[in-house]
Amino acid sequence: MDIMLSELIGDESVVAMLGMCKNAGKTTALNRLIREYADINKNIAVTSIGRDGESIDLVTGTSKPRIYIHEGTLVATAADLLRYTDVTREILDVTDIMTPLGKVVVFMAKSGGYVQLAGPSIVSEMNRLRNQLQNYGAETVLIDGAINRRTPASGAIDGACVLSTGASLNPDMDTVISETKYICELLTLPQSPTITNDLSHTETSEIAISGAFTDSMAKAMLQNGTLLDDSIITLEDATKIMLSRETYNRLRSRHISFHVNRNTKLAAITINPVSAGGWQFDANAFLEEMQKTTPIPVINVMNEKL
Repeated sequence: MDIMLSELIGDESVVAMLGMCKNAGKTTALNRLIREYADINKNIAVTSIGRDGESIDLVTGTSKPRIYIHEGTLVATAADLLRYTDVTREILDVTDIMTPLGKVVVFMAKSGGYVQLAGPSIVSEMNRLRNQLQNYGAETVLIDGAINRRTPASGAIDGACVLSTGASLNPDMDTVISETKYICELLTLPQSPTITNDLSHTETSEIAISGAFTDSMAKAMLQNGTLLDDSIITLEDATKIMLSRETYNRLRSRHISFHVNRNTKLAAITINPVSAGGWQFDANAFLEEMQKTTPIPVINVMNEKL
């Protein structure tokens, strides 16, 4: 492979693996990164915001790649999923963090094999779990997530991100590229140098919003005069922007800009030209067109046998 995902990520201690949709190739990208770190003997931990690693998607019924870890990997997953783990393991902790599949268990893999992952969906719990994994020696924590689970993703995107996109998002390649470009723009918003005002200071053009910013909020603020052309909106992080692409573009056309208190490093975009629905894009065309829209490195990880 020519481009190393691990090199693009650098020394970031947390990596969020985000998917634009199901079957975007996120697990394939995760497996590649796990393998790269194993090759350089880096101590890593893996966990998930939701659930991943099953061989059949529980929603779509389609087959999907499993998550393969190597000896020495730290794993944090729900207790009920340990039966699907075929690695020899040393249990390090049974935490008090609850998931629908039981408490989160932390173990050290004593052999290579497949795992299923499920972790906390609350930001504070994910932050606590990250710290615990780092205390156990993880140099990098890989967090499996999804862009549509934005609230819990807030606990994962303050390090580096790898964004996976693909044909499963939409049968039209231009739509896939446009939607992915939009998410890339959100994930690379500039960090705000200072926050000086909140919603009570409507006489200024800088507005700090705590919590999510939605289409309905934007419409109301435009109508009541709170949000003016050339305003600057500052949010906690990119996951708090819950705007549709159309609304976001409409605000940008009025020279309304966005800053975040906590930014992230979008290290790479991976693409999957084949959909779970039976259609597919020309792989080279998809790669080339995606590369034209962003300065972020774009990789077709589906070209490789993992």
